[in-house]
Amino acid sequence: MVKHSSIILAGGRGKRMGDQEKALLQFKGRTLIEHIIDILDPLVGEIVISVRDARQQSVLEPYIKGRIVVVDQLRGIGPLAGIVEGLRAVKGEYTFITACDMPHLNAGVVELLFNRANGHDAALPVHKNNRFEPLHAVYCSGPMLTATQKAIEMNEGFILAPISELGDVVVVGTREIRKIDAKLGTFINVNTWEDVEKMVKGL
Repeated sequence: MVKHSSIILAGGRGKRMGDQEKALLQFKGRTLIEHIIDILDPLVGEIVISVRDARQQSVLEPYIKGRIVVVDQLRGIGPLAGIVEGLRAVKGEYTFITACDMPHLNAGVVELLFNRANGHDAALPVHKNNRFEPLHAVYCSGPMLTATQKAIEMNEGFILAPISELGDVVVVGTREIRKIDAKLGTFINVNTWEDVEKMVKGL
């Protein structure tokens, strides 16, 4: 039985980067999605890759061979489209959901979130300015799937909408996370070419 799963959301279009396929950006000699898979592989029993369409799946295929791939069936609801398909596919009781553009993803922080989520509906970290990080969080797969489906049915595409339906969410504060990742680099994502430059320089 798989206890821990992960969903990597790769379907974003990278509009601020001219529709750059962010999953294929190079980092430390690997594509970004390969780098993230390498980090998560020792932590989970399965990794599900969420893509926006069959064309993207074909483009990513050389870098995600052997992985479970789900394709968005809904449009216009942002990451929830990938989350709902991913949660339908996972076998793990708990699932770490992350975007594909987090080059400094910290394995220790992911383990912390799995530990804190145990027995609860979710472990949701907060970052600077007390901002929740729903795309860097662990969820109990069944309740989160139900909540995501409900949010979609109610036409609520906001990424935090399903979380408001969960009854038992553990908030993991920055003080606890800094004990593992002092600079909170695990939350850094790549949205612009300036971010790419910083990533390459290791900033």
